[in-house]
Amino acid sequence: MEQALGTNRLFILDYHDAFIPYLRMINDLPTAKAYATRTIVFLKHDGSLKPLVIELSKPHPGGDNLGAVSKVLLPATEGVESTIWLLAKAHVIVNDSGYHQLISHW
Repeated sequence: MEQALGTNRLFILDYHDAFIPYLRMINDLPTAKAYATRTIVFLKHDGSLKPLVIELSKPHPGGDNLGAVSKVLLPATEGVESTIWLLAKAHVIVNDSGYHQLISHW
């Protein structure tokens, strides 16, 4: 971990603050659910990025003044955990694409 930090090979995709203000409105819709995401990725020697951990956050049911409810997920390759990991990665991809299209191109 220290070597990865020292050689600038760890990065964070942080879409928490960009998406959290809109999640209550989105999640109140009967057909839509969304999370704000934070992802730590590792730059591999082949130039690809490997996700190491994903944080999914949603508004606290008791109100915005109580912060967010978050769940931290680690990579998994078997069982229900692997499906949850794939869904978490899908949320990251959607947030990354949405942020890029809406913010970068606006």
